[in-house]
Amino acid sequence: MKKGYITAIVLGLFTVLSAQAQYVQTVKDSDGWRLVIDNKPVEIKGMVWAYTPIGQNYAYDLWSQPEEYIQRVIDTDMSMMKAMGVNVIRVFSMVPPKWVEYIYIKYGIYTVINDLFGRYGVSVNGRWYPNTDYSDKHTRDTLIAQAKKTAQTYKTTRGVLMYLLGNESNYGLVWSGSNIENLPMGEQNAVKAGYLYSLFEEAMAAVKDIDPLRPVGIINGDAQYIDLIKELCPSLDVLGINVYRGYKAFDSFYENIAKTLDKPIMFTEAGADAFNAVTKQEDQFSQMVYYKSQWKEIYEQAYGKGRYGNIIGSFVFEWIDEWWKHYQTKDLSVHNTTGTWANAGYDRDFKPGINNMDEEWFGVCALSPITQDGVNMRIPRAAYYLMQDIWKLSLYDSTDEEVQAHFASLNDGLYLAKGLETGLKQQDKEQELLSLSALDVTVGSLAQLNHDTIKTMVDNGTSVKQAFNFTTYAESNIGFKLSPAENLTGNVYIRTWTSAEPSKLYEPYPMYTGKNIDLYAANFTYDTDNFTLNGYYHVGHASFENTGDIFNINKEAFDIIGYDTYGSKAPIALEFVGKNTLEGLQIIGGPEVYGSAKPQILANYYKTFPSMSVFMPEMELGLVYAEEFGPADSATTYPFNTYGPGRKASLYWSAKLYPFVTTKLGALYAGDEKFGATYRSANGTAKTIGYLDLLGGSAELGTDIFRYTYLFGRYIYRGLVADTNPAMVRGSFFTGDSGSGNRQEIQVGADIFYGDFAFRPVARARVPLEGPADRALTTKYNNFYPPFYVFANRQSVEFEAVLTYDPEGATWFHEWNSDDIEGARFAASLTGLYILYAGPTDVQVFKMANGQWAAFSGGLPEQRNLWATGFRLVTNPVGDLRIIAAGEIGHQGSTGQDTRIVDYWGGSLKVRYGQFMASGAYYRDKWLEPEWTRTFNLTYPARWNVDLSYAFETPSFVFRTNRAGVKWAGWTFGPYSSDPWNAIPGSADDGKSYSELTLYWNISL
Repeated sequence: MKKGYITAIVLGLFTVLSAQAQYVQTVKDSDGWRLVIDNKPVEIKGMVWAYTPIGQNYAYDLWSQPEEYIQRVIDTDMSMMKAMGVNVIRVFSMVPPKWVEYIYIKYGIYTVINDLFGRYGVSVNGRWYPNTDYSDKHTRDTLIAQAKKTAQTYKTTRGVLMYLLGNESNYGLVWSGSNIENLPMGEQNAVKAGYLYSLFEEAMAAVKDIDPLRPVGIINGDAQYIDLIKELCPSLDVLGINVYRGYKAFDSFYENIAKTLDKPIMFTEAGADAFNAVTKQEDQFSQMVYYKSQWKEIYEQAYGKGRYGNIIGSFVFEWIDEWWKHYQTKDLSVHNTTGTWANAGYDRDFKPGINNMDEEWFGVCALSPITQDGVNMRIPRAAYYLMQDIWKLSLYDSTDEEVQAHFASLNDGLYLAKGLETGLKQQDKEQELLSLSALDVTVGSLAQLNHDTIKTMVDNGTSVKQAFNFTTYAESNIGFKLSPAENLTGNVYIRTWTSAEPSKLYEPYPMYTGKNIDLYAANFTYDTDNFTLNGYYHVGHASFENTGDIFNINKEAFDIIGYDTYGSKAPIALEFVGKNTLEGLQIIGGPEVYGSAKPQILANYYKTFPSMSVFMPEMELGLVYAEEFGPADSATTYPFNTYGPGRKASLYWSAKLYPFVTTKLGALYAGDEKFGATYRSANGTAKTIGYLDLLGGSAELGTDIFRYTYLFGRYIYRGLVADTNPAMVRGSFFTGDSGSGNRQEIQVGADIFYGDFAFRPVARARVPLEGPADRALTTKYNNFYPPFYVFANRQSVEFEAVLTYDPEGATWFHEWNSDDIEGARFAASLTGLYILYAGPTDVQVFKMANGQWAAFSGGLPEQRNLWATGFRLVTNPVGDLRIIAAGEIGHQGSTGQDTRIVDYWGGSLKVRYGQFMASGAYYRDKWLEPEWTRTFNLTYPARWNVDLSYAFETPSFVFRTNRAGVKWAGWTFGPYSSDPWNAIPGSADDGKSYSELTLYWNISL
């Protein structure tokens, strides 16, 4: 009993002590400025702590990972930092208080709490603003409340060194306002800066009221606006400055701040990248040279050296390389070597016209693809060993003579040798790994189960176990990475198999027929200063969607599995991407640039123009041109190419007009290959395709004058043969633009954002320019095949909306891999589509089993009151538990000829707990995944699957790799079903059922 009381008292004392914050202040005497904690001087030997693993980007949230993993990352990094001499870290995310204390108690390393203060956007009264308007009252109130919350959260947390607001926010003064826009550009920025620094002052004063025991400061971009900081920020205790001046900042920098501001400073970012933009290789020596010069000056200007004595230390930028920074959302597992920006101060690789500052290579440690306990290995560079010795000298308690002697004694050759030795050893391991870039092996055993047969066995007293006749199959994918020449890398992927998976539930891939090996895919990248050349063979690429291709002339090519289903090796293409003076130019061409594409070359030029004044608003310009090649096809071979190759061109222009209006305009020329063709009009007369029928246009007018809301109206005109590709359906919508010609369409919608909610309703009204006339693309009229037909462009009045709740702003809920990356405790979306009226159509065509095309006997009639609704939710309720649920219900029709309207419903559930995974789905009276089943209106009374597995690592919901499991899937047949892959020999009568049980395992590199 006594022992229990003593334990309780000890724990209570520890709790009380941990709640006692230390008193941190900046003090000045005749020798300069110092930082002191409880009257003990503390020197800033800091590190900007980056921890994003290879394959992730800015959306990665370490703090939502399992606690065991968080601790492994912290222990990996902090132990190395402590050995290096780091005593304080700065992080671009808010480290939870428990981990701030963990880092401090175990490693003695302090944390600077850095509230970014709207630097990269802010949510105000429920609406997200990417450009923060520091003059807006609501924004100011929001940011002050945010700063107060930050201080309240950390005020009793041990290990917090100070609070800093912003991150070179003076570089982000880009908002527009009617009270500013009419001023000259220089005056505009000064006025905006005044709003920024006055807001900083209000926030710093508020933070001090809550936590008076710690300093408060801001992070400025270089020494800009020092006069305004002096005037408007009396509460400032310390000025953080991000400085990238090359070798040193020079005396005038320190003198100007000392005379104007008379406050202590610290460099919140300083350093150099470790990649040479001229030699195109890692350059540890140059990085070390810059570090050494920068820190020598810091020591010379610090306390007690007889100079300005106003710098209390610096943060090295940064801990590890960040492989995501160049492209942000793609090539996340590629260490890119293209510079991000140019800086003449770093003259060892500066060359006019070349971006010599590479954001992916700033780490004092390189990052290895090899992991240890799930954490990418950190490989110290020469700069790590250099700083380890530099920091052995006291910043405050050394004399100028000791500083000179200390830096003269530093052994650069030794540090470089250590860094190169460590790097080369690791490189040898990685080269061995990267020469074999991918290895994936799947082994499965599948039993086909005819439920009628099993029932008969039970009725006859036969053991059901005899029904489980397993067929084993195995498949491997092997990838090789090649680097045959400087700046040239490539990959080759080979697929081998013993036999195709013997499933009767899915369409077999043509590539499995008659062989057991396939050159599955290949690609290459050749990177130069002025352009990048990419080659694609069954490896996906993006479209021009985000670079001004408003009419979808190009099409993204990521549906590799879809291409496999009909034996295509698309994309097969070469791509040119311009840089520097050619920035914005892309050219791609090949025999099949995307699935089912004609041989063609496409070019795209895209450029943005920043706002210069009210008379020169922010603008976008996009140009697209496509030239097609190759012969025409017969109507039964491919009815969409009976007129042969053509060309297409488009122009896109958008502008943010003063003060709340956005306009987006597009013009389309769809080629003249169908010019002069005769067609049957809706009233039965013969007409001819003219010039206006080749043209299209789009005009959108929008406004954000109402808070939280962007309202828009859009008019679309497509001439009779002004066809392009359908747009990708995104954002959980059911429908997207069909790309069809022969229509006029009006759309009215809104994008409404309030808090964590987003609501996107849209109403569409569409009419074809020429109505249906029983046209079939396989049947001639007056010696011409129909140059157009009415189907996806049928008359329609419809409404669609998506409601999303997502409190995690770092990840987009509708991203393709959201199942894996969504970090919110709970997020969900709800989609609804209602088609009030759908008009009659022409005759649809379809591809027969022999590969030839044919037409139905008639089109669809008019239809009314069709609808569909669906939901999806992701929740991470506790620890390692993750749950994803989705469901849908609808009242829809065929995309072929059948007039039957289908009422269907279904849903899915996926659960992950640690390394265990369970998933299941059930659908009632719905079509199968292949679109042709809806074309023929084939539905199944019940369809289900259940999958239970154990993963050898944290399992992915998207990729079924590195796990072993069991899967059961099947369906029942009804009066509107077919048995396309002969699951039940003889006939699949109404009411029969078939399923498959599969045991599988996969290992993947």
